[in-house]
Amino acid sequence: MQHSTRLTSSRRFSEIHQYGRGTANDLLVVRVLPNELDYSRIGFVVGRRVGGAVVRNRVKRRLREAVRTTPPIPGWDVVVIARRGADLASFWQLQRSVTSLLRRLGLIEENISAKGSPELKAADR
Repeated sequence: MQHSTRLTSSRRFSEIHQYGRGTANDLLVVRVLPNELDYSRIGFVVGRRVGGAVVRNRVKRRLREAVRTTPPIPGWDVVVIARRGADLASFWQLQRSVTSLLRRLGLIEENISAKGSPELKAADR
């Protein structure tokens, strides 16, 4: 992820938590709030409940890659919060979880597959 697309301000994290909308599943919570930019910014929260420093950093790396392969539409600030148990999930489980939650919030274009390539429509075949 490029540095400009990272969400780092604790003030913005608080605004997203307070005013944003979100959804969750067993592994993750995703909260979103519109921004006035032509790109989306992503922030990650992996608390000590998930595990030690090495485990938390591994989960963050996996989540960054999952979001990189399935980016949200431009104009949103997204916070991905790992729940207890995310450390036991494989990369593929985390990727499915991120994709599912972003789709639920309407932040993924439906004609883009999880790999990032456009799917062929029936008329295009």
